[in-house]
Amino acid sequence: MSVGPAARVVAVRTATTVVPLPQPLRLGAMTVERREYVGVRVVAETDDGRTIAGESYALTREAPMAELVDRLVAPHVLGREVVASDGVAARQSVGAAWDAALRGSAIVGRVGLVRRAIGLVDVALWDLAGRLAGRPVWSLLDDGADLAGSAEPGVGGDRGVPSRAVAGSPGDVSSGAAVAVPRPAILVAAYPTPGRTARDVADEVLAHARAGWPLLKISRSPDRALMRDLLAILRAELPEVTGRPTVAGRSGVVVDVGFGWRDADEALADLDAWGVTGAAGQPGDAEPALAWLEDPLLPEDAVGAARVRDASGLPLSVGDEVTDPEVFAHLAMLGALDVPRVDVVAIGGITVADPLVRAWAARGMVVSSHVYPEVSVHLGGATGIGVETFDRSPEGNLYDPAPLLVRGGPVFDGGHATPPDAPGLGFMLDPDRFDLEGLS
Repeated sequence: MSVGPAARVVAVRTATTVVPLPQPLRLGAMTVERREYVGVRVVAETDDGRTIAGESYALTREAPMAELVDRLVAPHVLGREVVASDGVAARQSVGAAWDAALRGSAIVGRVGLVRRAIGLVDVALWDLAGRLAGRPVWSLLDDGADLAGSAEPGVGGDRGVPSRAVAGSPGDVSSGAAVAVPRPAILVAAYPTPGRTARDVADEVLAHARAGWPLLKISRSPDRALMRDLLAILRAELPEVTGRPTVAGRSGVVVDVGFGWRDADEALADLDAWGVTGAAGQPGDAEPALAWLEDPLLPEDAVGAARVRDASGLPLSVGDEVTDPEVFAHLAMLGALDVPRVDVVAIGGITVADPLVRAWAARGMVVSSHVYPEVSVHLGGATGIGVETFDRSPEGNLYDPAPLLVRGGPVFDGGHATPPDAPGLGFMLDPDRFDLEGLS
């Protein structure tokens, strides 16, 4: 018999929605013309007949995510009990469901798309646990931080991924706060799209800087001349606009390459043409050329990333869409991971992401999230993670319509994100976008 708030999972529902973009985006080697999202709702019932539900969402990247959740993950979660008497009980019960889903799909999963499907359900289960407890997820996670010694339930000792990837105990970092504490945030400020000059893009970035954002991200354009001019403008004008010098991992400009370079030779040739290598990018320089360089190569090319890091002197950040924690371990071992990035859905959900973030933060590393700020803002304690977002104005932005799909979530102000005090993750999916009612 369960002690404290508990509920048994009776349904896992999925729905998909598509939002066309106003103009195509070039991301690395990809051209994106629309954004497709999957929504997940996990429904549970308490012993006294109450119904509790938790929700999550993610980009599908044009993969059949709803079907993967329905066929490979949901059967291993249905009937399981979520206990939310405190954060320890929540971590144990949700972690048990995570383990059942991983092992139940292991013959075709473990990493890749199935890992993302597990992550979607795990996030929804944490939302459910918070709603059941009447507490925000960040608060539950801080309760259970001492259990976050391994990135994967059931894998302990010297096989735990965080202990191999970074030094320090994940349990060392916890907000310990009874109220929500603002987290640092990063704004995806601009994409160099066709027809726009370096000045056009720079002005967009500078406008966001004037609004109080200390850390701003742009994507890489294959046009070397445009990138050289754009970065020269920003390096010259950003400090005057913000009153802040560039600080690695904390303020300035981030360039997201989106795995766009084939190898280290191509990367270094571009970086040299941009004018950000050599003296401008060397360790010891008072003001580094970039706050960090993001995803220069495929994440698994740790050797190539280490070469880019050593030759350019630029801080490196890797992690977008990574589904295997071993990738982080390899990058860290070769000294190619200055700013780890965690995609909370891709890596397998909150059950995996939170201990990773706490382990990195315990080492004093700057940690950044990849999209899904409504979920990422709960991770890692008060100083554990930098929360990434796109412009969240009511009229939307040109790059990512996700803010229009959710109601609630963190409050962004002055370059910080404050997690909600509402139970669970503190947001709900727009029912006009996601039909998740279904039949229990």
